[in-house]
Amino acid sequence: MNEWPALLQRAQQGDKQAYHRFLTAVLPFLRVRARRYVTAQHVEDFVQDVLLTLHRILHTYQYDLPVEPWLSGILRHKYYESWRQLPYGAHQPLADDESWHPAQAFEEESQERAVRRLLAPLSEEQALVLYATKVEELSVSETANLVQRSTAWVKVNVHRAIMLLRAELHEK
Repeated sequence: MNEWPALLQRAQQGDKQAYHRFLTAVLPFLRVRARRYVTAQHVEDFVQDVLLTLHRILHTYQYDLPVEPWLSGILRHKYYESWRQLPYGAHQPLADDESWHPAQAFEEESQERAVRRLLAPLSEEQALVLYATKVEELSVSETANLVQRSTAWVKVNVHRAIMLLRAELHEK
């Protein structure tokens, strides 16, 4: 996934090998995400339709933006566009959670290590409130109740944690 933006940028410049490598790499992602929109028997047709659209609008990708949300937008658009074309009952309702989820699930251990490594520069309190609000998706008031602090304190510490992590990322 990390090489997708570079491959897309090269594909936009006419590099056929990069385009082929991108399509090969992105196909599993598209198949997994397509299962959210159509039944299993229609996944391949839906993915082929998405690939045709991707080919047609390749020039719209902006290389400084993440690829996954761009692809998810294409999938969602094709879902709505194809609503009348697929047979009755072929569509599955969209999940309530429209947020992006990685195509490749991490093993639980490696995910925990990655989160610990990411939160390492933060104080214990900042790490706790950032994890609660951004990973566990608790509201600010729920997090405030959890840590027995005010909502303003939680907001300030989440903001400070994010700013510190941004600074860490820019240093690397």
